[in-house]
Amino acid sequence: MSVAMPILVLQRTGSAVLAGVVAAAAMAPLVLSALFGGALVDRFGRRRSSVAADLLSAAAVAALPLLDMTLGLGIPLILGLVALGAVFDGPGMAAREALRPDVAAKAKLPLEKINSWGEAVDGIGGVAGPGLAGVLIAIIGPMNTLWATVIMFFLASVLTFTVVPSVQHTGGERPAVEPYWQSVWQGLKFVWTEGALRATALTGMLIVLFLTPLSSVIMPAMMFQAGKPEQTGFVLAVFAVGGIIGAIGYGVIARFAGRRIVLLVALLLTSLAFLGFALSTNFGWLLALALVTGVVSGPINPVTAVVMQERTPEVMRGRVIGTITSLSLAASPLGAVVAGPIVEYSGPATAFLIIGIGCLLATVYAALTPGLRKIEPSDAPFAPAQQKVTT
Repeated sequence: MSVAMPILVLQRTGSAVLAGVVAAAAMAPLVLSALFGGALVDRFGRRRSSVAADLLSAAAVAALPLLDMTLGLGIPLILGLVALGAVFDGPGMAAREALRPDVAAKAKLPLEKINSWGEAVDGIGGVAGPGLAGVLIAIIGPMNTLWATVIMFFLASVLTFTVVPSVQHTGGERPAVEPYWQSVWQGLKFVWTEGALRATALTGMLIVLFLTPLSSVIMPAMMFQAGKPEQTGFVLAVFAVGGIIGAIGYGVIARFAGRRIVLLVALLLTSLAFLGFALSTNFGWLLALALVTGVVSGPINPVTAVVMQERTPEVMRGRVIGTITSLSLAASPLGAVVAGPIVEYSGPATAFLIIGIGCLLATVYAALTPGLRKIEPSDAPFAPAQQKVTT
């Protein structure tokens, strides 16, 4: 969907600005739904919430081609349906992230390895998704390509329900459920007062601000201007391949390399790699640089995921992860909206320079903030609770 929607808007309007507005419509509701949905994950259960979110997201995406075939779709209706789908994505993201320690307990494996594998699996989806999207867009068009997204959401819900373990909380019965708004506030307060979590959220906010437009605006516009919009999917797929390699690589070196140094080196190399995209629009260069960028950025998500999981009480995991996700994404609509005019009036090269500089700013913040100075296993105030996992 992230590939098909901007291409669809560009085909119908020719405007990178509107493509950015549609991308913002997909991100803005996600910010709030992650924040308020995390408390629902803690209330109703991680696995149940993940399954429900995927099914509802599938329905929202399916509405786009169905309405286009019947009533017709204008940009306002596209914006509304994209926003509706994003409402369900927030709780789903929080639930899936919160499930990883449950899987680690079931498999009796370290969190670093589970998170590196988890990011690698996400990357496989990143390879298959954009690559398949590129082929389908060329054959059946961007609107019909959305049916592939519907199928993937449905299969994800089935897989989660049948494979991921349900969890019995430590101590037997589930703790008493506090009022909903109180639980939302507790998640916010916990994240903001815990230094490492606050720093993780703010670092993520800086990165997301500059990277959000990459796949939704900048790369599609670059390929569209070159007359080869279908190549967007292939570049993004190669980026995902690199991410898989980098994530798995972190799982291998996690026992030997300190988390802080891995995080800072990954952020620095990622910044330099994105600056390289401004040098040439040659397709071979873009593919090679996308692979390198994916590899060097691959460890970032596993490191930050482990930090979140080790510093959060088990009963608060959903709302804390949801809050961090929300704070990290808070600037994403701004990034998407601003990127459109930059690309349209200054070109993609300028946009890539801004991305690289923005990632350098995130690197400097991560290096200087006290919150990320002690993120090794021995520094964690909470290890994920040992749970009895039932099938």
